[in-house]
Amino acid sequence: MNTAISNSDYDKLRAALLLAGTDHTASEVHGIICGAICNQLKSGRQVNLNELISVMVGINDESKRVLEASIDSLYESSWQSLNDRDSSFSLMLPDDEHELAERTEAVAHWCRGFVFGLLFKQASNIDKLPGDAAEIARDFMAISKAEPGEDRERDEWALAEIEEYVRVGVQLIFEELQENVG
Repeated sequence: MNTAISNSDYDKLRAALLLAGTDHTASEVHGIICGAICNQLKSGRQVNLNELISVMVGINDESKRVLEASIDSLYESSWQSLNDRDSSFSLMLPDDEHELAERTEAVAHWCRGFVFGLLFKQASNIDKLPGDAAEIARDFMAISKAEPGEDRERDEWALAEIEEYVRVGVQLIFEELQENVG
C-alpha cells in the first residue's frame, strides 16, 4: 500500500484549513498528527486530534466536516506509513516549486507541530524518551526556529538534508517508542 503524501494531499489539507479559518499550516498539522501518533505510543492514549489542533471553535458544520475528514485521513495514512517500515513515510511540505523561504518555514512549522503533538498534555517528557529520541526531539525544537540564509544554493542543499533528517528522525522516534510499548 502506497501511503506517501502527495501534493494533492497537501493542497486538500491546506484548502480545508483555509476554509476553517485557522492559522495552522498543512505542514504544522501533519507534524502535530505525527507527534500525536508517537504520543499515543508513549502514553497509551489516543489523542483527540480535533482538540489538539483546536480549530473547531467557531467554524460552520460543513468546514468542520471537511477538516475532520482530512485530518482523520492524514492520521490513518501517517500511521500506516510509519508502521510499514518501508520508508514510505514522508513529510507534508510544499513542493520544490515553492520559494525556499516558504519551504524552510514549512519545515520549521512541521517540527514545531511534531514536538507539540509529542508532548501534548505532557504525555511525554523529552528527557525521558528512549535512546536517541530525546536528542532528535531537541533537534526538532531547534529546527522549528530555522530561517533561510543568504546563499540560495547552499540553503537548498541544507534544507534537503534537514528534511531527510526530520523524516528519518520521526521514524526512529516512532520505532523506539514502539519498542518500549509494553
